Amino acid sequence: MEAARGQGRDTYTYAVPDGVDVVPGHRVTVPFGRRSTYGFVVSLGTEDPGVETKPIATAGSEPLLLPHQVALARLVADHYWLPLIEVLRAMLPPRVRATGSSGSQASTRQRRHSRLVELATGPATPTPAPTLTSEQQAALDVINSNQLTLLQGVIASGKTEVYLAAAERALADGLRVLLLVPDISLTPQLVQRVRARLKAPVAILHSQLTELERAQQWWRTRRGEAEVVLGSRSAVFAPIPRLGLICLDEEGSSAYKQDRTPRYEAGWVARRLAEVSGARLVAGSATPSVVTYHDATQGELALAKMTRRVRGRDAEVELVDMRDEAAAGNRQPLSRRLLEVIDKTLADEEQVILYLNRRGMSTFVLCRDCGKSVQCLGCSVALVQHAEIDGLVCHYCGYSRPMPAVCDHCGSRNIRGMGMGTQRLETMVKKLWPRARVLRLDSDAAKGPDAYFEIWETFSERRADILVGTQLVTRGLDLPGVTCVGVVDADLPLHFPDYRSAENTFSLVVQVAGRAGRDGRPSRVVVQTSNPEHYSLRCAAVGDYDGFYAAELPARKAFSFPPFAELAVLTRTDADDAKAAASAREAAESLAAGFVKEGIEGIRVMGPAPAFIHRLRGEYRWQVTLKGDRLERARHLAPRGKGWSYDVDPVT
Repeated sequence: MEAARGQGRDTYTYAVPDGVDVVPGHRVTVPFGRRSTYGFVVSLGTEDPGVETKPIATAGSEPLLLPHQVALARLVADHYWLPLIEVLRAMLPPRVRATGSSGSQASTRQRRHSRLVELATGPATPTPAPTLTSEQQAALDVINSNQLTLLQGVIASGKTEVYLAAAERALADGLRVLLLVPDISLTPQLVQRVRARLKAPVAILHSQLTELERAQQWWRTRRGEAEVVLGSRSAVFAPIPRLGLICLDEEGSSAYKQDRTPRYEAGWVARRLAEVSGARLVAGSATPSVVTYHDATQGELALAKMTRRVRGRDAEVELVDMRDEAAAGNRQPLSRRLLEVIDKTLADEEQVILYLNRRGMSTFVLCRDCGKSVQCLGCSVALVQHAEIDGLVCHYCGYSRPMPAVCDHCGSRNIRGMGMGTQRLETMVKKLWPRARVLRLDSDAAKGPDAYFEIWETFSERRADILVGTQLVTRGLDLPGVTCVGVVDADLPLHFPDYRSAENTFSLVVQVAGRAGRDGRPSRVVVQTSNPEHYSLRCAAVGDYDGFYAAELPARKAFSFPPFAELAVLTRTDADDAKAAASAREAAESLAAGFVKEGIEGIRVMGPAPAFIHRLRGEYRWQVTLKGDRLERARHLAPRGKGWSYDVDPVT
C-alpha cells in the first residue's frame, strides 16, 4: 500500500499487517525514518513491491476520505502542480487532519456557537415553494437533462429558486446536495432560505467558524447526517457520500480562488468533482467568467439563460465622467452628481452603499485629463508603479520604463498614481453627512466569526444609513432599503495589471448595481469613471453580457490569454532581492533551454518580473510566467526547492 508524505516523493509503500483493514482514504500512522508520522492510504496492491517494507503502525477506525475524493485529489494535484499530500490535507479541517477524530463526538467544553451554525441547525419555519416562471422551469429542464450546466441569469431572475428546485429533486431521489457560494455571500439570508425550503438537515463549512465547529460540521457531513452542505470554496472538498447535485453560485467570483497553497480554483475543482462522483453541476451567475462562457459556447457545458427579473426593477445606471469633474475644479473623490443622489436618498430615509474596489494602494498610473493608463506594449495590461525601482513594470513579461512626465496619449502633465482606501472614504463620508449612521464592511472590519453577520444585520435592520465597503458588499446581499449605490472608482479594476481587468470591471458594476432596486422602488447607481466610453462600462450600464463578451474575446485571442491559452506563474521568494531576481532569471533560462532540448512547442517563457506586490512580509518576490497550451508538459522542468511556489490558472 502507499501512504502519502510530503518529502520530495509523493508516495511511499508500506505493508498492511494481518487484522488491519484499510482502504484508500484511511489516515494511518507509519514509521518514517527515526520517527513516526501520519499519512493517507491512496492505493492498495497485492503484488510484491520488490523492496523491504515496514508495516503501518495504526489505522483509523474508518476512512476519512471517500473513494471519489482520493480520485479528485489526484486530478487537483496534477492540474495545479501540487504534491498529492497537500491536496489530501486540504480536504480535512485542521483538527481532523491533526488527530483523525477531533469533533467526531459531542464536546463538553464547547462554550460558544457561531451564529451561522445556530441558524443552520436551529428551528426553521417551512415556506412553500413558489411556482416557477417559464424561464426558471426551462432552466431546470436543462439542468435535469445535462451533467454540467452554466446558468446565466440576470440579477434578481431567481437563480437561487432554480438551485432549490434542483436540490428538492436530488433530495427526493435520496441524493445529497452541495451548495457553494463565494465566501463573501455566505449570508444568513441564504441559510434562512435553504432551511425554510429544503426539509433536510444542513451542515455549514466555512472558514469563519471556530476550528472545533469546522471539525463537527465536517463529521456531520462525512457520516451522512447532513443532506445539504452549504459552504465557501473549501467546501468543494467536503466528504459527501451519495452526492447528487453541486450548485456553484456566482461562478467566476475571484473569491473561489485560494490565494495560499494549494492555490486551487473551486469552480475548476467542482467540475472535476462532478466527473468523479457522477453528480450534476450547475454553475450560476449574472456575470460568468469569459472562460466558462466560452466553454459553454463550445458545448463543454449546457447553457441555460434567464433574462427577466422575477421581482424589483433594474436600477438606473449613470456613468459620471470624472474628467469633467476635474475640469470643473472638483478634485474630491465624490462627484457632484453622486453627492446630489446621496442627499436625496438620505432625505427619503432610504439606504446607500458606496463601493470602493479595495483597501487602497497607489498602483497604476492614470492621466486625469484623457483617462488612459500607462500600458505594457506586449501584454495589454496596466503597468504597476514600483517605488523601489522608481518606475513602472509589467508583472507578466517584465517590461519596464521610467515614470512618464507627460501622458503618452494626450501629452498632459496631469498624470499620477491612483488609489484610495475604505477608511479614508469612511472618514470623508462622516464629515459630509454628520447625521448619517455610517458602517464600513471590508476584510479589516469583518474580522472574527460573527463580525460579517453583525454588520449585515445592522444594515438590513435599517440601523445604519450608509455602508462603505469593498468586494464584500458587491454580491449576495439582498437589502430592500437600498436605493442608491455609488461606485467611487470604477477605473481601479479596469487598470489593474490583470488580463481579466475588463471582465472584473464589467462584473463589478453589474453586481454592485444589483444591490439596488430589489423591492421595486426607483433606484440609482452612479458609476464614477475616467473611461465612460470603455466597452466594459458601456455594456455594464445596460447589463449587456453578450455585448461585453463579443468585445472582450478578440483581445484575449490577440494576446493569447485564457480561454485561448493557459497561464502558470512561478514565484521565487527570498529575503535578498538580488538573489530572488537571479534565481528567477536562471529558472527562466533553464525552462527555455529545456523546451528546446525536449522539443516542447507552444509554451512561452515570460519574465522574470517583480511580482505585483514585490515585497511581502519582509521578503522579495520575482516571477516567471508560462503561457501556452497543455502546461502540464512543463511541470518536470519547473524549478524546485525552498522559496519556489506555483500558481496555475492565476486570477491576476
